[in-house]
Amino acid sequence: MKHGIAEIDHLLTWVADLDRAAAAYRRLGFALSPESDIEAMGIVNRLALFRPRRAGTANFVELMAARDRTKLPPVMAGVLSGVEGVKSMVMMTPDAQAAQEELVADGYPFASPVHVRREWVIPGEGSVWPEFHVLLPVPAPLGFNACQYHTLDLYLRKDWQVHPNTAQHLLCVLAVASDVPATVAWYERLFGATARQQRDGGWYVTPGTTELAIYSQDDFTRRFPGAVGFEPLPVGGAAYRGYRIAVASLSETARCLAEAGVTTMKTSDGLAVGPADACGNVIEFVPA
Repeated sequence: MKHGIAEIDHLLTWVADLDRAAAAYRRLGFALSPESDIEAMGIVNRLALFRPRRAGTANFVELMAARDRTKLPPVMAGVLSGVEGVKSMVMMTPDAQAAQEELVADGYPFASPVHVRREWVIPGEGSVWPEFHVLLPVPAPLGFNACQYHTLDLYLRKDWQVHPNTAQHLLCVLAVASDVPATVAWYERLFGATARQQRDGGWYVTPGTTELAIYSQDDFTRRFPGAVGFEPLPVGGAAYRGYRIAVASLSETARCLAEAGVTTMKTSDGLAVGPADACGNVIEFVPA
């Protein structure tokens, strides 16, 4: 386990309006957790929770908005701004302090972990209090940070893992880079793992099970020809473009999306929706 990173646990997705984003994700067939505030940081979120792929981790997509920008830590003010979409891979670490020390020693400028306890008001049940230590994001080709859970069970509720579109797992984070070899090498070093090029042209690397796939713009466009509207990459830059979800029934996913009037595109392994329908992301659905 390199740099204390056990897994790509979940994705921090910036949305400008949480209510609008929640409506968009429900239209895509995702069930969402109740709204939850991190009042001290001025942050509010909702989660699309999936089934973990390995013990001791969660597996979800987080929709995060700013409730009170005057309270945002400076780094989060930057993260929660600009074009909507995935802004950070959140890694699971069993020991945030040890991970921070190892990362800093290797040149990644993380500040000390921040302890967070927030309220989740569950309709009909009352309040629960998720608690964790988090390393806030630092500059990187593709932003990332890390989280140590103290109440992991709250993210594993089976009733919140049932989705009309039959989503099962977050499988893979999708990104593009103008300098693919350099970006791939950056994450090989971070994860202590070797990337593999797959038949779709993407380079896949992971610290555990859930993968990061890094594409050239041409290879990404070939896989997702209908994914348009993204900002051009800067020279030498990289950007998240979305993620891949495993579903129990691709035909049921297609039916769910068709009934909602969502335009889909066929891919080599399944189907996908574009950034206009998914808050700045491509979401690909493939059979579990």
